[in-house]
Amino acid sequence: MKEKRQFSRRDFLKVTAGTTTAAIGAPMIIPNTVFGQDEKTLPPSERITVGHIGVGNQGGHLFRSIQRVKEAHSVAVADCFKSRREGHAAACKGKAYHDFRDLLARDDIDCVVIAVPDHWHVPIAVMAARSKKSVYLEKPLSLSIEQNLLCQKVFAENKQIFQYGTQQRGQSNCWLGCTLVRKGILGKIHTIEVDAPNGGAGGSTAEVPIPPDLGEDGYEMWLGPAPKKPYTHDRCKPNGTYLIYDQSIGYLGGWGSHPLDIMVWGCDADLSGTINVEGTGIIPTEGLYDTIYNWNMKIKLGEVNLIFKHGSDRTRFIGEHGWIEVRRNGTSASNPELLKTPIDDNTTQIFKAKQNHYADFINGVKTRTAPTSTLKDAVRSDNISHLCNIAVRTKSVVKWDPVNMKLINPTAEQSKMISRPLREPWTL
Repeated sequence: MKEKRQFSRRDFLKVTAGTTTAAIGAPMIIPNTVFGQDEKTLPPSERITVGHIGVGNQGGHLFRSIQRVKEAHSVAVADCFKSRREGHAAACKGKAYHDFRDLLARDDIDCVVIAVPDHWHVPIAVMAARSKKSVYLEKPLSLSIEQNLLCQKVFAENKQIFQYGTQQRGQSNCWLGCTLVRKGILGKIHTIEVDAPNGGAGGSTAEVPIPPDLGEDGYEMWLGPAPKKPYTHDRCKPNGTYLIYDQSIGYLGGWGSHPLDIMVWGCDADLSGTINVEGTGIIPTEGLYDTIYNWNMKIKLGEVNLIFKHGSDRTRFIGEHGWIEVRRNGTSASNPELLKTPIDDNTTQIFKAKQNHYADFINGVKTRTAPTSTLKDAVRSDNISHLCNIAVRTKSVVKWDPVNMKLINPTAEQSKMISRPLREPWTL
């Protein structure tokens, strides 16, 4: 008689994976127990192993946040900057990698947290999914609509878990505002106002030596699929990482992803009919930064008006019976009594995480269930940012079919902007 085998958490993940759906300084070396991640709490076989790709400003924050999730165990770090990768790897007693592909090749890693420059988001994410690893991906989603649609296809084919870095979905006030809108207390929504912080001009174009901490090989990896350009003081750090068109579409997506994500969380206006996008914005002609700023977009989502402009971070839903506005620092309404409307958690249309954004991701990987910020919604909101970028740069009205996910009667110039070329040898 054969002895029964007791499956560990890792065994379960291997079986179910195929059947279920920039500051440079080194970080302080802090033991995991300081973060509440005592190795005695859970045995290694019951913890989700995590690799970190990109541990600069936001990546460092995500790294520290993951250390506080008791069911997570960080084991590897990849970054182009030597001090970053070695410092963070030492902090989690893991291994440091210059090339993220070596990290992805490990079969003992369950998921990766990706916080790299925008132009690397989808290329690395799809490689991770094809390596059978779940992904937490910082926003914005991509450099093009083509990349968005490919990312969605690859994750569906490989049945991997995806969490988008729109942390506002972990805030109770954001969930409340969006839930009340979906509950219908405003009646029919006719207008949505979305504001996002602006970009701007500037940035030095003067070539300077590559710092030793990055080096020639590190800079080549940092650029990756982006066009080869000289190293400048402002290219590989904020705001360059957000506002250079070779690497990003600017705050239209980089910050717009947050309030636009709240919009798609709170209603399905963007799925209700043809999307028409037009508007204006400024594209700098001097300096390193050349993404759109001071934008003012007039958009039709079926019959719903969407006004998307630069400003604070907010989403206001306006209906027949008043308005509800969702911000990071609170949710307000035209009539405060609207916010007291009873909610039955068992019938609400949107999922409310029972833990923070990072624990929600780890739980999703462990249980093979979708976390709060889904890839489907990430594609919806990011596509709107790209449609705005196309409209401003082509000075034309852009029409989009949200069901078939394609442009309607596009001009040649509009069609060309659906995709972005990748520098060889990188491909999707």
